[in-house]
Amino acid sequence: MHFIDVHTHFINPSNAFVIDISDNYAKASEVDFFSVGIHPKTFKTFEELADSFLALSSLAERKNCVAIGECGFDKFSPLNLAEQEKIFSAQIALAQRFNKPLIIHCVRLYNEVIRCLKKAHFNHEVVFHGYNADSQTTKNLLKYPIINFSFSEKTLTGFKSLPVIPLERIFTESDTDEKTDFAKLINKIADVKNAGFEEIKAGIENNFKRLFC
Repeated sequence: MHFIDVHTHFINPSNAFVIDISDNYAKASEVDFFSVGIHPKTFKTFEELADSFLALSSLAERKNCVAIGECGFDKFSPLNLAEQEKIFSAQIALAQRFNKPLIIHCVRLYNEVIRCLKKAHFNHEVVFHGYNADSQTTKNLLKYPIINFSFSEKTLTGFKSLPVIPLERIFTESDTDEKTDFAKLINKIADVKNAGFEEIKAGIENNFKRLFC
């Protein structure tokens, strides 16, 4: 059985996946779909990332590049917020230039992400990967129709927000867990949503096609 893995750091041909190749650009020629970006916990400043942005721009032109990211904000980054904003904003601009969605990494700085998206008038879709925020944060994010939410087996807090998130805005992922049990993950989402396994699985597949195919 095939499942949707919207954000992974592994090549798994048994699933429809978006592999993050940020740590190995050479993978771009090996996969069907990839995303590429600069993680907010990088140790390099915006100025020190000039070569990386040139490479990102070249990779973003490829047809199998379906998203920019993961990128965003992280409260525990070694960089201050000003530097994180420069790096994130440059990737927002790149996504706008090539009409790509964003894969967002966010740890406790959701307001900053929204502020940057609004400042840039970003109108493509975004996916908050590894979503793990509380219900109130989720309700605030749901005000923006471009925002989607991706869940892994580790997003324990985020599962509490599932009841208020429409199925058409839900994704699943493995991230860095190569042993992710997608059937178990979908069953858990189905239980919270009071829906059937096949309904959730089909809904996530439709979401994948809408954003990435």
